[in-house]
Amino acid sequence: MWTRYGLLVLPSVLGLVSARLGSTSLAGGNLSRRDINPDGVIRGVNLGGWLLTEEWITPSLYTNDAADEWHLCAELGKKKCLSVLESHWRSFFTRDDFEEIKSAGLNSVRIPIGYWAVDVLEAEPYVSGQYPYLIQAVNWATELGLSVLLDLHGAPGSQNGQDNSGLIGVTSFYSNTSNIDRTLNVLKNLTEEFTQDIYGGTVIGIELLNEPRLSDTFTMADLKSFYSQASETIRGVNGNINITMHDAFWGPQYWANYNPLPNSTQSTALLDYTIDTHQYYAFEPLNNLPHDVILEKVCNVSKILKSTNQGILPTIVGEWSLETGHSPNSSSSGLQNKDDSQAKRTWFRLFFESQLAAYQPSASGQGQPSIGWYYWTWKTDYDIDTWSYRRGLAQGYIPSDVSNSSTLVFPILDNGCVDSTFNYTAPRNPGSSGVRLLPASCWETGIFALFFSFVVCIS
Repeated sequence: MWTRYGLLVLPSVLGLVSARLGSTSLAGGNLSRRDINPDGVIRGVNLGGWLLTEEWITPSLYTNDAADEWHLCAELGKKKCLSVLESHWRSFFTRDDFEEIKSAGLNSVRIPIGYWAVDVLEAEPYVSGQYPYLIQAVNWATELGLSVLLDLHGAPGSQNGQDNSGLIGVTSFYSNTSNIDRTLNVLKNLTEEFTQDIYGGTVIGIELLNEPRLSDTFTMADLKSFYSQASETIRGVNGNINITMHDAFWGPQYWANYNPLPNSTQSTALLDYTIDTHQYYAFEPLNNLPHDVILEKVCNVSKILKSTNQGILPTIVGEWSLETGHSPNSSSSGLQNKDDSQAKRTWFRLFFESQLAAYQPSASGQGQPSIGWYYWTWKTDYDIDTWSYRRGLAQGYIPSDVSNSSTLVFPILDNGCVDSTFNYTAPRNPGSSGVRLLPASCWETGIFALFFSFVVCIS
């Protein structure tokens, strides 16, 4: 049996199971719920490898020769694959993860999902069952005051031929109208479900397609045509939800003044669209660059995102990491995590804060396209140091609270980039923040009153 335009279990019914009373109005194009993000800046993390698996993130699932979810299920068979993935969906992310995300000063999560969570054909090896967990995730986010960006990570036929789409080596997404029609119906389904009042505006946007790879058979004109059709589909359901479009690695400046619905009667049409750009230094031709060159390139991106009067749409950096030379693979943890030297952690801290400063608006904020970021990713099976946000927190090279500037180390220059010459060395021991909190006795002795903010309390 297969579904084409809906689910075997209606998502709206599932949503009612955990419905909350009350609602909050949906946000527009700045991808921000004001009650969650009073400064309007997204500081988020991806929930990679969960509802759409990737072998390098969760190698424990891939004990055979499969390298993507399509082939994993093809080798296991649907019954066994559903059992394996059901256990994974239930355990890989729990409410505890969401609480830790909130405690780290993050305010949003980007959730990748494949089309087969909504529409899977009998002839396709994929299995469906992710949707209730997506609803549960949105409910957890609501309860904890996090916002959610839904990301269509895998489309029928694959939009990029990579494991993150669910299918490696095939890029036939745009080769027939059936693939397009199915994708549009998935986007319609997600919009209908998650713009309901019961979700309180937690879902602030829907990303139409993750990392499309252009070619002779999938051109920029084709992509723009799809973006127009997809935007029209979503606007037909809801006129307020943000629509996010990946830049196809052409850079946000290419998309200046772009409107997928130029004939829209909405006066604020352009405010309802966001460009997603992914900034990586792990892949050709930007892999293995010297550190100083990497920092220069990060600073150049910062200048683009903070430019004004250039017509650049509101822009989110939807994926970035600390990797600078190794494409992710299942053995990365063994190769990389053995080295936790001061030098390595010092570089990680500088690289993290450089990107942090680059990918969010500067203090003035007004008129800048930059609206924030989502790190890739919260965790992996073995918490690869360059990819796992929670490992960075535990080892101290990611600040304990990115919403609190006092937890940051590097000064920011007038151009919006960090001062990379600032004298900083990571603590000798991993996991140490290098900052000592004042014990209660220090306050009680009155030393704080004598020295105010420059106090050093020696125990």
